[in-house]
Amino acid sequence: MKKSLFILYSLFFSVQISVAQVNPKPGYIITNAGDTIRGNIDFRTNDKLSKECMFLANGESESKTYKPGDIEGFRFDNNGKFFVTRRLKVYDTPELFFAEFLVQGKMNLYCVADKYVEYFFFEREDGEMEQLTNRSVISSSSVQKAKEDKRITKEEYGKVRFLLHDSRTAVNRMNDMDVSRKTLVEVVRDYHHDVCTDGSSCIVYEYKEQSDRMKAHIKVFAGYAYFSHERTLNQNLEDETYHGGAFELGFGTEVDIERVIKGGSAELGLSFSPKTKFEHDTMVRGGHSLSHTIYEKGRISFYLGLVKRLGQGRIVPIVRGGGFYVYHFGNHESRIYENKTIMDMDWEYTAHFGLYLGAGAQMAVGKQVVRLHGDCYKSMFGKGNMLKWGITAEFIL
Repeated sequence: MKKSLFILYSLFFSVQISVAQVNPKPGYIITNAGDTIRGNIDFRTNDKLSKECMFLANGESESKTYKPGDIEGFRFDNNGKFFVTRRLKVYDTPELFFAEFLVQGKMNLYCVADKYVEYFFFEREDGEMEQLTNRSVISSSSVQKAKEDKRITKEEYGKVRFLLHDSRTAVNRMNDMDVSRKTLVEVVRDYHHDVCTDGSSCIVYEYKEQSDRMKAHIKVFAGYAYFSHERTLNQNLEDETYHGGAFELGFGTEVDIERVIKGGSAELGLSFSPKTKFEHDTMVRGGHSLSHTIYEKGRISFYLGLVKRLGQGRIVPIVRGGGFYVYHFGNHESRIYENKTIMDMDWEYTAHFGLYLGAGAQMAVGKQVVRLHGDCYKSMFGKGNMLKWGITAEFIL
């Protein structure tokens, strides 16, 4: 069972759709001749968009993938993200990228994303350009590498501040050592405010933070679970397993990750099960009749995983999977044999973790979503002390 769950879990998370657009959004491409062609652009991660543009022109049946240099650039509608072909030195030698325009004006600001690193390029109207690199913590493989990256970033800050010297406000804001997109856009906005003295803003295009923001939803749920293989840490009978059901209530959040997985979202939840009795009858070694054991406990469960919608429409099937952690409280076990209590004890909390997989369907109700799904939860250590089958109803706000 454990092996089967692991295989299904791996397959679930490896599903990728590569033959069609994953997350189409309306927009247009700009050809090298300066013409614009409207259609749908696959709205993927910033990393992927810096390397390719998958475009389906209006009236066409098949998408076409453009590389940097094949077209001048592309842009999403509603003042959305804007990418242009630029030759930039991100690695050892200059290469063509689709650089994201964060600000266009007297001081252009571009960004090229590469996995856990963002490379920002400040380009003054006279053509002078400086680079500033924003590295995540996990981009450094060692302490020595982290120190070297910090030294390089410090040098880059100095060069960028010098490029911005016409605006004291912009230079002072750069002293905060904040390399976030929002802050750098504000820096360049300050620069334009100081250098544009004719009453205009001089900004042709400015990045809107909401264009990168993922939609998040709050959800509440209730369900019933049947535990078909429940064991205690106070185990003293080899064949001792407990069977029974428990109600669950919970809440959580779900974040759309359409830019990574078609129809995908990441879920995080917390559920609570009140104290429930699990009963079991077994023959004690050397005994003459069955002993009756009662095991009581409550549960608090945490889970983190992915949900994938299959298709489009008002009612669609879903699959889900991920990992969970269960905290047991109020553990109490008692055993009665021949009308005598031969064990009655409490002990501190117990906990374990494992994987879950499930399937079901969801239906749109106005702006909300209602789901019904069945799931299997399996502990992943030792002999396993939980195999849980449940059905849950969710209401997503």
